[in-house]
Amino acid sequence: MKIKSSIGKNVSTAVQNCREVLVTETINLLKQMGAEQGQDVLFRRMLFLYQAKGNTTETIICDRIAYAGREGSQPYYIVSMGKDEYVAPCSDLFLSLSNLQVIYDEVRRVVREY
Repeated sequence: MKIKSSIGKNVSTAVQNCREVLVTETINLLKQMGAEQGQDVLFRRMLFLYQAKGNTTETIICDRIAYAGREGSQPYYIVSMGKDEYVAPCSDLFLSLSNLQVIYDEVRRVVREY
């Protein structure tokens, strides 16, 4: 059975809107607690994020977040393990929706305890 193209377009649009809202509101929470661009904010716990990438799975380990962005452009954030040379930092652009949600929840927890 052929699937209507409008269904795929609607889902793609919804996923993109969800990504934008999760990233924007996570950054707004960081700003609410007074974090400046490029300033690391520590999570209360280390996060282990899992996501599928092609035929493999990827594990991202992080314990901090920092945001950046120029005026008039879409802001972004990077999660990392600080100065650990064996763990590469990861931008929100490469995270799944579920991982964006986990990070939002953790930042929310940090702000509530701030």
